[in-house]
Amino acid sequence: MKYLLITLGHGSSAIYIDDDKKTVIGYEQERLSGIKSDSQFPKDAINEIINNVGYSEMKGCYVYISHWFNHQYSSADILYNKYMQKIDVMNLKELSCGNIVQVNKLFSHHDAHAYSALSFLCYNAPEYTEETYTIIADGFGNNEEVLSIYKSEAHDTLNPKLVLRVSDYRASLGLMYQYATSFCGMKENQDEYKFLGYESHTDEVLSLEMIDTLDFYVEDNVKALESFVHKEMLKKPEDRTVCKECNPDIAINTRALGDVRMHWYAVFKELIDATGIDKNDAFKVRCVVAYFIQQSIEIFFMRLIKEFNMENICLAGGCFYNVKLNNKILNSITGKLCIMPLAGDQGAAIGMYTAFSGNVFNFGNLCFGKRRLYGIEKYERDNIKVVSIKAPSVIHSIAKDICDGNIVNIVRENMEFGPRALCSTSSLFLPTTENVARNNLMNRRNEVMPCAPVILSENVQYMFNFKEFSRVIGSSKYMICTFNYTKPYSKQYGGVMHKKPLENVYTGRPQVIESEYYAGNENDFMLRLLTTIEYICDAKCLVNTSFNAHGRPIVFDTMDIIHNFNFQCEHSPSDKQPILYIIKD
Repeated sequence: MKYLLITLGHGSSAIYIDDDKKTVIGYEQERLSGIKSDSQFPKDAINEIINNVGYSEMKGCYVYISHWFNHQYSSADILYNKYMQKIDVMNLKELSCGNIVQVNKLFSHHDAHAYSALSFLCYNAPEYTEETYTIIADGFGNNEEVLSIYKSEAHDTLNPKLVLRVSDYRASLGLMYQYATSFCGMKENQDEYKFLGYESHTDEVLSLEMIDTLDFYVEDNVKALESFVHKEMLKKPEDRTVCKECNPDIAINTRALGDVRMHWYAVFKELIDATGIDKNDAFKVRCVVAYFIQQSIEIFFMRLIKEFNMENICLAGGCFYNVKLNNKILNSITGKLCIMPLAGDQGAAIGMYTAFSGNVFNFGNLCFGKRRLYGIEKYERDNIKVVSIKAPSVIHSIAKDICDGNIVNIVRENMEFGPRALCSTSSLFLPTTENVARNNLMNRRNEVMPCAPVILSENVQYMFNFKEFSRVIGSSKYMICTFNYTKPYSKQYGGVMHKKPLENVYTGRPQVIESEYYAGNENDFMLRLLTTIEYICDAKCLVNTSFNAHGRPIVFDTMDIIHNFNFQCEHSPSDKQPILYIIKD
C-alpha cells in the first residue's frame, strides 16, 4: 500500500510511504518555501516527493489529511480556505484516484496526535505491554479541542480510549504560550522556546517578594484551567467523544481567538504591574512572563497526572516541545515516559496512517528528505569541503577540526523532518561557553537560546542522572526532554548546561547516539565521529545545534547551504572562521 500523509496549517508538511518498498520520504513546506513556520498548502513538499518518487509510482496512493479546522467533513464536502484551495483538492484527487481521507467527526486532530505518539512508542518498544495514558495538548485542534487524554489498556497499546477532552480556546495552554510570545515582542509559532532561556534568569531578575506575587497569579491561573477539566469530567463517558459544536462554515473562529488573545494580554499586563518592574525593560518582562507560564503548565500537568493516577505516559502536541515540562512529567511518575519527537502538527498525519492502516510508522532517524545538492562541488574552498563518507580519513579530519576549537557545520544528503537538527544539518563544536557565544553571534541568535549536547549512550552515565534516562522510551535520541546533570558545572561543558531557576541544578536535553543501534549501519557517522573526538581530546559530548541563521528554516538545497554559510562567515571573527563539510553518503 502507498500513502501520502498531509498536515495543513501551521507546520504544513507531506510524507509519502510505500509499505512494500519500505520507502519513507517527507518534507515540511518551510524547508522548500524558505518561510519559517510556513502555513500554506504544502504543494512544494508534495512536488518534491513526486520529483523523487515519480508521479506514476505514486498514482492511486491513499491521501490522509490532518487539519485543525472547525469542520471535519468527508472529502466530498471539503470547505476550501487559505490552507487548501479547490485546485489543491483537484490535484490530490487526480493523484490518489479519489482516495482522500480527512479527519472527521469520529476521528479528530487530537486523535491523530494520539495515534502518532503511540505509533512512536510501539516503534521503539515493540514488546511494550503496560497500561498507558496519552496526553495531547496544543494550541487547538478540530472544534476547539485543546486538551485530550486517552487510556490504552495493557497489551492493547494501539487501541486508545478517550477519557477526557476539553474543547475551548480559553483553556488552551498552547494559545497562552503563543500569545505570551507576541506580547513580549517575539514571533508567534517560532520563538516560544526562548521562554525557557528567560525563565532560567528568574532569580537574577526577580526578588523573592516578586516571585511570591507571581505565584499567587499562577495558582489562580491553574485553578481556572482545572475548572475546565473538572467540568468535562462530570460528563458521561459516552458524551466525552463529542466535540464542541462550532460554526461549520468557517475554518477557525477568529473572533473567539481574538478574545482569548485580549484576555492573555490583560493577564500579562497585570503581572508586569503587580511586580512593579519597568514595562520597557524587555528582558525583565520576558523573565516575568516566562516564569508565570512555565510554572502554570508545570503545576497544571502535575495535578492532572495525580488526578488520573497516571503511571506510564505518552505525550504529543506542541506544548510538549517544552523540554523542561517533559522532565517535570518524567519525575512525577514512577513508570515510563515516551514523547513523540514530532510533537507539533507536522507529525499528526502519521497518526492517521497508524489508525487507519493498523501499521506502526517507520520513524528511523527522522531524516526523511532528500536534498538537492546539484553543483555543490564548484563551491569548494579552504573552509568548504565536499567529501564522501566512505573516504578513509574524513571522520578523523572532521574530529580534528572540532577538537581544534572550530565550529564545524555538517550537511548530509538526507535532511531532518521536524524542528530538531539531528546531525544531518548541524553545527557541531566543543561545548564551551565561549563556543556557544561565538555560534550565537555568527547566526544572530540571542544569548538566552539553549544549546543541546549530542552524546554516546555509554557516556550518559558520566553526565546525566541515568535513572531518569532509563525510564524514557525512544525520545532521548531527539532532544525533546531535559535530564539533570550529575556532573558539576564547568565552562568546559557550560555551553550545554542550563541552570534551573531558584535551584542549584543544571539540565541538558541530549541527543543520545545509541551505539548498539547505529553500529555497522549507514547511520553510524556520528557514532564514529564522537568516538574519534573522545579519543583525541576526551570530550564526552559536543554541542549540536541547527546549521541555519536565526529565523531561517533548516537548509534544503545548494544555494540555501552556501547563503547560510556565507552569513556565518560574514558575522564571525576574522581569525576564527567556521568550517563546512558537505557529506555525500
